[in-house]
Amino acid sequence: MITTAPARRAGLVVLTLGALVLAGCSSTNSAGGGGGTDGASNLTADIAAGSTGTVDQFTDISAVCPTDGKKVSVGVVDGYGTNTWSKTVLAEIQSEAAKCSAISGVEFIAGRGDLEATTSGITSLAAKGTNIILVIPDAGPGEAHLPAIRQATQAGSTVVAFASDPQGTAGTDYLDYTDQIPAFVGKSKAQWIVDQLGSAGGNVAFFGGPSGALVSTQEFAGAKEVFDANPQIKLVNTEPIWTNWDPAQAQQAMAGVLSQGTPINAIIADYGASASGIIRAYEAAGQQLPILTSTDDNSLSCGYADLKAKNPGYELATVSSRTWIGRVALRKALAAVAGKSDTEPSLYELALFEDSTGKTAGAVTPDKACLSSAPSDATPSTLLTADEITKLFG
Repeated sequence: MITTAPARRAGLVVLTLGALVLAGCSSTNSAGGGGGTDGASNLTADIAAGSTGTVDQFTDISAVCPTDGKKVSVGVVDGYGTNTWSKTVLAEIQSEAAKCSAISGVEFIAGRGDLEATTSGITSLAAKGTNIILVIPDAGPGEAHLPAIRQATQAGSTVVAFASDPQGTAGTDYLDYTDQIPAFVGKSKAQWIVDQLGSAGGNVAFFGGPSGALVSTQEFAGAKEVFDANPQIKLVNTEPIWTNWDPAQAQQAMAGVLSQGTPINAIIADYGASASGIIRAYEAAGQQLPILTSTDDNSLSCGYADLKAKNPGYELATVSSRTWIGRVALRKALAAVAGKSDTEPSLYELALFEDSTGKTAGAVTPDKACLSSAPSDATPSTLLTADEITKLFG
């Protein structure tokens, strides 16, 4: 049987702020906006916009699903949209949507890393009168997506950005933005490296996604803040090493780093599949793996024991890939459309989901995270059921 993430949910997040809502943020967006379904504002809703908390505060979709008998159309625009992470995110949204009979369907548009295609996807969905548009604005700098997002909002669609910061204002440019806090994730990963390397320190390489992707630059900034406070640790790159979240490109980039001869003691990758490419580069070079931290990926979890046997110094730590975050975005938008309250957090501070050393409270070891009956590119922290995982990967 496949073990799925709900049973391990406590491992995803460890920190809850004393107050649910961030200082200076209201639980209700205050700005007015265009008309949504039944005349409800698509910018003003009781959805705890900008709040921070934990996954045990998730709302059940039945509490926000419209009950007036009218159908709600949903569109998802992913600035990248072609890798396993994106496919899992879409499957999670579809899984959540299936629990609300008011949702007529979920239309998906993949930007394939092309900003123009991504923004065109947003505006085309709005032009068709799509009620809810969920956007991952990662085809370039977040703010580059804002004109299209604003246009969709002005056209009457309820827009929620997720998984990559659009750099706009909730309640003005869109309804809300929901995600992990990338800088916090960077700090979590960096602190684990500091703890492993200790006073001896060492060199660290950081690998990101497409050039300029904000989620990568924000995570890098968080990691750098920790390393700056620990001068025994040195980042060998001044910005993320860009890989387009492609394992082959990550392998090539890591090979380039290794060819320079600088010893690398630890690696941060902001995507688990990229980490797999990095591992292949080490194997091709015949070099011992250093410690590594990334997002969770089944190949990393299930392959840990074999790699550890060949690389005694290898250790692995991951954070949740938060493929479930689109579920939150959908529920926030549904609450606005239905005129209902949704007080679940928008932003999540993720600590380590997985730690091979067994030293992090709340984290699981790779053998516990491994989905033994699932494909190598499955996401151990997904909220998909075993049957849904099988259907997704075939």
